[in-house]
Order: sequence, then structure tokens, then C-alpha cells
Amino acid sequence: MGKGLSYIRQIDSSFDEKKFQDLCMDHFFKIQGAWANNDVSVVRNLLTEEMFKLIGDDIEKLKLEKKINKLENIAVRSVDIVEAWQESGMDYITVRFCANLLDYTIDGITGQVLSGSKTEPVKFEEYWTFTRRVGNNPWQLSAINQVD
Repeated sequence: MGKGLSYIRQIDSSFDEKKFQDLCMDHFFKIQGAWANNDVSVVRNLLTEEMFKLIGDDIEKLKLEKKINKLENIAVRSVDIVEAWQESGMDYITVRFCANLLDYTIDGITGQVLSGSKTEPVKFEEYWTFTRRVGNNPWQLSAINQVD
């Protein structure tokens, strides 16, 4: 990982790990908020084309099934850089989010809880990979890997 970060710093001397972790946290909450509001268009600039389509398709599927996925009381416990590399003129950094939240799905018509819990928070761990063109360019989310 250190080698990958040093390559990124060679081309972008302004890169700072702490600022990047703060940026990741901001992106995390904005993207989770867009998901909760069933509107990924508000975070379009934070997502690669592939992630925009993937998340948008997931939202559309829930809408067609008349389901609403609720994410509430999100508390991020840690954001750690776990991997960094450059490939084909792109920077990549993967961060691990450890967090707690209420995650449940309700029937959009009756309001009945279909899965999850409104009262029992779950701990989760996810790996989010961000990418950008090499240099001081904006970061976009390119992948999410959930750990069960």
C-alpha cells in the first residue's frame, strides 16, 4: 500500500491521506443519502459510469418491487486506506469502512418491515474503491465490496 501511495504523491504532491479519508467519509454519507432518497442523480459526479448505472439499477429494482430500503442512524467507526495503486493512467485507492446502522426494507405500500430491523443496529464492513485520472483530479467511487 505504501508504494501505491508514494506513486500517487509523486504525481500529485498535494495528496494527503487524512484529507482523502475525510473526502471518503463525505462521499460515503452523500452516496448513502442518495440511496436512502432513491435518487442517485444527486451524486452522479461522485460515481464512475459503471457505479452510477449499478446503483441506479438497484434503486429501480426496489421501486418496481414497491420496496424501500431504509438506512438510519449511520455511525462510521473507522475509515482506513487498505490498498493503493496506479494502472493505465488511473489512481486507485481502496478504503475499509466499519460502521453501524439500522438497515431494513419495508413494503412501499403497507410500510411493513420485510427484512432487517428498525431497532437492532447491524455492524458492517465494506471496501470502497475510488479512482481518478492520475494527478490532482476528482475521485469517484468505482466499486463496493461488502463483507458478510
